[in-house]
Amino acid sequence: MAGLDRSEIHLAQQLHQEGLSRPASILAIVMATRGYSRSENDLVEIVRQYPGLETVVDARKAIQELRDLNWLAPREVFGKTLTVQAPALRASIANRLGQPDVEDHLSRLRVDLAAYVKVVGSMPENAVFQSYLRLLESAQNEICLPMLVTAPYDDTVEVLRNRARAGVQVKILLAEPALAARIRSANVRSISAERIREWQRSFRDCPHAAVRLCRTAEDMELATCFSVDGRTVRFDVYDPYGQQSLEGVMLEVASPQGLTPNFVRLFVRLFDDAWSRSVSVSPLARAAQFLLRSWKLWFTIVALALAFLPVGIPHWSEILIGVSCGIGAPLIVEEGPKVGRMLRRRTG
Repeated sequence: MAGLDRSEIHLAQQLHQEGLSRPASILAIVMATRGYSRSENDLVEIVRQYPGLETVVDARKAIQELRDLNWLAPREVFGKTLTVQAPALRASIANRLGQPDVEDHLSRLRVDLAAYVKVVGSMPENAVFQSYLRLLESAQNEICLPMLVTAPYDDTVEVLRNRARAGVQVKILLAEPALAARIRSANVRSISAERIREWQRSFRDCPHAAVRLCRTAEDMELATCFSVDGRTVRFDVYDPYGQQSLEGVMLEVASPQGLTPNFVRLFVRLFDDAWSRSVSVSPLARAAQFLLRSWKLWFTIVALALAFLPVGIPHWSEILIGVSCGIGAPLIVEEGPKVGRMLRRRTG
């Protein structure tokens, strides 16, 4: 939901005290910090998201009041009349309040997301790799790295180990060899297994680093993209089923202070989902994870087996069969579609 921060609300309140109506005061600050450029009808609908401008009547009155002050101006674009902020709007607000520094303050409040989105370059370029290392070095809380069959390059491992020693959570998600072979080619299977062992050895003594295996092709569509602190995402644009990751183009989306762009949120959510579906590299840990994930199944089987033991307790069998059915039926409903999709992927 759109909103104003405290400093914007404070400035709007000051304008109201200087004689502007409350809706016009809010609209002046909104236009000074957002810079909307729309037809009047469209502008009315846009600004109705802000407090004090919720009704069409209030929004139109506010627009007209600012026009009368020459704080808003018409602009002809391709034969269409748009309503935009006057070039000196921020200076006019500062003069009205008798506070010259307000002009610079309003300029700083306006967030231009274009400055936080950039094309880093083609993946083969060395500058892309060097900036990747510098971005990893800046991590303070978390690094999320999904990779298909990427080798643990010395420079990358050194940076990641240093950040892990500093307490940064390093999450490395690799494709299982069978999945890597399915996405790439059969000869990749042995390379994948070898590199998984190398990644595991590189971080065996780092408690803040974890290497896990991905078993789902859709999750590996994130391969070679990564996030730092849930605030900056680099996204490698390529066809994961028809190209190598080094054939892609790297984009970067960073988060301005106080904001988290939808692109960053999407990557973090997709990675977290993929991480929750992944499995540990250690066979023992994988077995334990399987048992924990399948506790409902094992409980159903044990309860059903106990139901047929000759125990001298009234209604023993009926009770345990009822318990096993009560747990087993929802399990079938929940897991049935997942099993079907898994079988289709393996046979398709």
